[in-house]
Amino acid sequence: MAKIDLTPAFLIHRRAFKDTSLLLDFFTQEHGKIRLVGRGSRKSKAPIQMFQHIKISFSGKSDLKSLNDVEVDDQPRSLQGEALILGMYANELIARLLQDQDPYFELFEIYKQFINQLPKLGKQASYWALRLFENSLLSELGYGLDFEHDVNGDEIDTRIECKYEYQSQVGFTKRSIGKISGNTIQLMLAEDVLNTPNVEQLKVCRDLNRARLHPLLGNKPLQSRLLFWSKN
Repeated sequence: MAKIDLTPAFLIHRRAFKDTSLLLDFFTQEHGKIRLVGRGSRKSKAPIQMFQHIKISFSGKSDLKSLNDVEVDDQPRSLQGEALILGMYANELIARLLQDQDPYFELFEIYKQFINQLPKLGKQASYWALRLFENSLLSELGYGLDFEHDVNGDEIDTRIECKYEYQSQVGFTKRSIGKISGNTIQLMLAEDVLNTPNVEQLKVCRDLNRARLHPLLGNKPLQSRLLFWSKN
């Protein structure tokens, strides 16, 4: 790969490397997820911040390339409390699930919007924004669901008495003992983060996405989820 100049990016993870360097994982607009060596970065007086839209330049012939330059596009997002944990969770999903150096142009814009929204949203709206991000991520990975039809091709019934059960990586089956209402299923079609479901619907959507993500994540726990549990 030739030298790449000033591609839009977000830092999603960093850790110490050798004496003065860092291993830096970025989510970039044009090259997807990529790991770079930031030589001497541990001594920097202005370290790269997470949740800050930047542009990076890098080069190298090996799989592990070198970070050459960073330009800051805006101020870092001031995420605190649960908003910070939600941002860390989104970063961890990207780090765990995306293939290295595969571009995800649409997902990059969705992630950018999600990070921009987090400081402005209330608690319920923040969790709903995360559910929509998870849904977009799963769709990008080829694990999207049909929220308009059940596994038999029938339209999802939104009458209050109609319930569904999720079959892993297949879809929704109408069942009298199901726990998911048709109305809640169709909420996942929404793109408006401010059209927030009620608390019970949010819990159902959380559990649904957790079941969808489990086959991809396996049994290794997410560190951000453990952090959330430790604070609640």
